[in-house]
Amino acid sequence: MIARNKLCPCGSGKKYKKCCLQKNQLIEFNRNKTLYAKGLYENMENKIYEYLNSSSFKLYKEKSAKKFKISKERNSIIDNLYNTYLIYDYSDENQNVIAKIFLNKNKSTLNKNQKNVLLSMIKSNISIYKIEYKDDTKMIIRDYFSDDKIIIEDVELFKNLEVDKNIIARPVNIQGMNILIDGYITISNKNIKIILEDIEQLYKNNHKKYKNIKEFLIYNSDIIYKFAQQIVLNDKDYIIKPLKNNNINVDEVESINNNLSIYNVLKNNMEEKYLQKGLSLWKQFVKCNKSIKGSENGWAAAVEYYVRKNAGEAITQAQVSQKYEVSPRTLGKRYKELRAS
Repeated sequence: MIARNKLCPCGSGKKYKKCCLQKNQLIEFNRNKTLYAKGLYENMENKIYEYLNSSSFKLYKEKSAKKFKISKERNSIIDNLYNTYLIYDYSDENQNVIAKIFLNKNKSTLNKNQKNVLLSMIKSNISIYKIEYKDDTKMIIRDYFSDDKIIIEDVELFKNLEVDKNIIARPVNIQGMNILIDGYITISNKNIKIILEDIEQLYKNNHKKYKNIKEFLIYNSDIIYKFAQQIVLNDKDYIIKPLKNNNINVDEVESINNNLSIYNVLKNNMEEKYLQKGLSLWKQFVKCNKSIKGSENGWAAAVEYYVRKNAGEAITQAQVSQKYEVSPRTLGKRYKELRAS
């Protein structure tokens, strides 16, 4: 420990108390706050892992892995990224997210701090950031898509980063301290341009379904995770290929407010004598339901089945579902929702 009245080891010639003492005290204070925040996060993560291992999520894990992974290669970094995606991001066809399921099942046993940590995790999202400022005590990163600026005070984490570098990261605010869970992945200048252009193009192709690009990436976080995996695996030839050419299925189960798509599917498939009733039925349904989940073909199949059944025609769900290339189960589920509305 350096005595207050000794010369500062930085070489300024000033006494330590007049030079770096206050800065070093702040660094130590932030280091302890960061360790405490990380401890709260890790404690909650361990509880969720225990819940995962004691519950039946086998099919859920298989589906999430299929959507997340780009390669059978594994390492600790990709495993950590996948575990975060599995717990906080992936949702099944019923919009179930493991973290939310865990919270609902354990509300009575979790204390206030634990609930707040879990809610912060659920609200967080992975994104791409530019380092805009850095000194000895803090770093400021800016989200490329929302333009939000976040202060990071984890000195040990960012000591090897420089201003203007780009990273993939997931900041989480835990009791006033922003931490980057799973650390960060740096992006080269060559790759950042390709990644940003590709994400903007994917958003452009799907923008009618979302308020903004940030919301698009929250509901399709696997896009950024796939880029992260490419970088971690260091496959330079692969990273320069835009993800839109690698069969990413964007927005499998999210809101499909692009009503034009539904209308086009109906116009291309329904018989002329039923078409107007089908379009009117869908228009009325949209007015009563602001948030609509599911594929265009699933809804179109349900609309046709509803109209033809009401017309007294002898038609089965299997026949209509085959026509629209969806399962009878999907058609049946959407048909029930139409009837309920």
